[in-house]
Amino acid sequence: MTENALAGVRVVEFTDEIGSYCGKLLADLGAEVIKVEPPGGGRQRHSAPFVAGLEGDPDASLAFWVHNTSKKSVVLDLATAEGRAAARKLALSAQIVIEDNPVGTMAGWGLGQQDLRAASPSLVYTSITGFGQTGPHAGWAYSDIVGQAMGGIMALAGEMADPPNMIYGHQADVSASIQAVQGTLMALLHAEATGTGQSVDVSAQESLSMSQETAMQTWDFQKKNQFRTGEFGALPLAIPGNATLKTQDGYIRLFVLAPAGGDLPDLVDWMRDEGKAADLTDEPYASVVPSINMGWLTQLMSNPAEAARVMPLLPHINEVIRDFFASLTSTYAYEEGQRRRLLVGIVSTPQNLAENRQLRERGWYVPWAEAPAGGPVEFPGAPYRFSETPPSVSRPPRLGEHTAAVLGALG
Repeated sequence: MTENALAGVRVVEFTDEIGSYCGKLLADLGAEVIKVEPPGGGRQRHSAPFVAGLEGDPDASLAFWVHNTSKKSVVLDLATAEGRAAARKLALSAQIVIEDNPVGTMAGWGLGQQDLRAASPSLVYTSITGFGQTGPHAGWAYSDIVGQAMGGIMALAGEMADPPNMIYGHQADVSASIQAVQGTLMALLHAEATGTGQSVDVSAQESLSMSQETAMQTWDFQKKNQFRTGEFGALPLAIPGNATLKTQDGYIRLFVLAPAGGDLPDLVDWMRDEGKAADLTDEPYASVVPSINMGWLTQLMSNPAEAARVMPLLPHINEVIRDFFASLTSTYAYEEGQRRRLLVGIVSTPQNLAENRQLRERGWYVPWAEAPAGGPVEFPGAPYRFSETPPSVSRPPRLGEHTAAVLGALG
């Protein structure tokens, strides 16, 4: 049988919300990831949403499930000498330790990187915190909303008239975990080649700052701050063919002005074929529609005379396009638009994703005969395919499910 990519690698993690996704990614790749949890479980096990009818059950938190697939769970009370001694023995049996506690917490328990790496020089010790292990903010309190704010991403999210917006989900935590996986695997590769481990220090603030695309470079080179642009994007007007539009049963995202696929005349041809182009094939619109693309609109802003002629026509073009898509279902708009080489995408709901034909035919959903709580379920699989060492996404552990077996094997 083909082994997973990280088969034979043991990871012991002392994580909750910030770093648990790091362990999940390693576990799905085949590492044996043992999650050390406090009695009763951490914050993530008590976070909504829960399996319906099992609210508050630490084994029924969907938030926990998403970040902890394929792991084992060991319950240890690190407030006791016995719990700390067992945790140390367990950590020293691993090639990798992951932790996301406030700076100094693990050292205070005798489980810090210096303590463990002195006893196991090849150990890779990854710490994931809000601001890193050093610097004036290292000891500051952190949560995901703080990471999103301090990382700069909130300033770019939302409408121009809005205050800064928080992005849905624990994006700062997830970004930190993803960066931590990369650093951890590079350190593991080095340790396997040289026998020397190292500390991997990951800051959520730094990790999320990487998601700002050109924002930091804009300041570096132009000394200008980028701010949220909302629906319209960089150009402060509603551009035909560039919008989020309502359909009969949801929304689609239309972006036919991008330098790929069909252009606005192709969209109008589709509308005409379905008898819904209204007067866009008549003047004055017929001669304007073929000219509208992103480059032309950018130049238009510096040509006041041409802008004065064209700008009054744009709202009506938008209205006709909006009415056209309102008459379609999202699936039809997407599939027919793509057939015509137009950039149309469904704004997918969870139900859309569960029913998505592409995901179904690729076998992305993983069936679990039993879940940690409730009945059999299907769960999202790994977002990548390996031809030789495929990932395997198994159910997350029940609280303390593997305590006896794991500690018993340590003697």
